[in-house]
Amino acid sequence: MKLLKTVSLIFLITGVLAFRIPLNDVGYFEAEGKKYTTKFVRVLYAGEGSEEEGKGDSVQQLIFDSKDPQGKPVKVYRFQIVAKNTGYDELQTTQDKDYKLKSVENGVKLHIEVPVENGRLQLDKAYVGNLAYNFGTRETRHILTAENVSDIDLDLQRLELPVFGKDHKPGDKGIIYNAGYIQLKLSSKARHISSDAVSDFNAVIDGPVSITHVRGQERADRAVMIDEGIVKKNI
Repeated sequence: MKLLKTVSLIFLITGVLAFRIPLNDVGYFEAEGKKYTTKFVRVLYAGEGSEEEGKGDSVQQLIFDSKDPQGKPVKVYRFQIVAKNTGYDELQTTQDKDYKLKSVENGVKLHIEVPVENGRLQLDKAYVGNLAYNFGTRETRHILTAENVSDIDLDLQRLELPVFGKDHKPGDKGIIYNAGYIQLKLSSKARHISSDAVSDFNAVIDGPVSITHVRGQERADRAVMIDEGIVKKNI
């Protein structure tokens, strides 16, 4: 049973550390009987402003009207969360390859919705709207669909993100490095990439946020993509 916990985006309520993560790692994921540690985590969302000059600089996060897994209308914040085995030091020394996470590495990507009530995130009510994993090549990138994933359970225990200021705007000026913290656990059942076999697809993230990135409202639908079919697969 999930802990009932309500926290704001900036402040957090600490709890007992639930998941043991090796030193210098932020988590791990397992799929198709394989397991990989992750060293880098990015949290991305869309702001009210634009990435284009002169069209608004607000980095205030957009609120969306949506429906939870039970079909109930809810107001939500949307986040894209990427965890991969490229660490921050590697990212900085090979910007031509890894800057903005465009390289292909072992990793996991989650698109989630977190209901908002009275301006506060309801972490215990968060659910998944899209998810994928990757074994290191474009051929082994598995973007899951409602037809090949089931029994999705997201336990988002902690989400602390940095505060953006007047010098920031969505886009390349909406990035903060090495600030914040995220703790979550995902479990699900997923069909394999190249067969009809089904096995556990699980992920744990428990560590500092490497990059927080705000995109413009014109990119909101691509920044976080929510599939209603996948939402219904949350338990």
